Formats: sequence, structure tokens, C-alpha cells
Amino acid sequence: MFEISALTIARWMHVLAGAAWLGEVIVIVFVLVPSALRMQPTARLDFVSRIFPRIFKLASVLAFTTLAAGAALNYFITGWQNLGAYFGSPRGMFIAIGGALGLLLALFHFFVEHRIEPGVKVMAEKVTAGEAARIVKVLTIVPRVGLCVMLLIFVSMMIGARGF
Repeated sequence: MFEISALTIARWMHVLAGAAWLGEVIVIVFVLVPSALRMQPTARLDFVSRIFPRIFKLASVLAFTTLAAGAALNYFITGWQNLGAYFGSPRGMFIAIGGALGLLLALFHFFVEHRIEPGVKVMAEKVTAGEAARIVKVLTIVPRVGLCVMLLIFVSMMIGARGF
């Protein structure tokens, strides 16, 4: 019959959460930020202050789920004992590189991007034009860099999982 193991559940959670996180960043880069930049400044402030706090929260949930499921996968596969197995083959190296980049990206999200979030929440209130321009610039650059890193992670993981 059909048996579902904890390893299978962790693998699916990892892949689905990672794909959703990538999709969220794609929507930010190609839909939300360009739309915000076409708006009048007051409408842009209102849009950004309403949408981006929700985006930050969703990214946090997806990043945490991806990391937790990835850690569970690592445990199920290696038992946290034989981590050298990642460095013994090219495919293992791709998984190690993808995992390290994913961890760094999530840490950046949790510890650096969250410093941006309070400014975004109050943008529609009292924010100077200079501060608003700086926040919009950050909201333009950071997701683009994040998208490049996420694509590199995905390619690394796909090569590690299935080869070239």
C-alpha cells in the first residue's frame, strides 16, 4: 500500500514552503514594488504601509517553515552525525551550499529586514519625504537581491537532489 514517512512529510513541507517563499519574492519584485512605484506618493505610502507588513509576516512564516523542515530533513538523513557526507560528493556540496545560503537569507530576513518593518508600518503617518524615499529604495533593492539568492538556492538544491 502507500506509506507516508516523516522524511516524506519533511521533504514536502521543505519544498512547498521554499517554493512559496520564492513565489512571494517574485510577486514582490515583479508586481508589488513596480505597482507601488507608479503610484502617487501619498497613495504609495498608504499601499506600502498596508501591504508590506503582511508580506513580512508571510515571509517569516515561510522562511521558518522552510528552515524547520530542512533541519528535520537533515536530521532524518544524517542524524546530525555524518554531516561530512555533504562534502563527499558534488551533489552533497550543492545541498550544503543551498542550505547555507538559505540559512543566511533567513537570518537576514529575521534580523535585518525586521528593522525595516517598523518604518513601513508607520509610513502613512508622519514620515518625511526623505525617509519615505529611503524605505521605498530599500523595498526595491532588497527583494531583488533576495530573488537572486533564492534562485541560486533553488538551482543548488535541484542539482543536489537530482543531479545536472
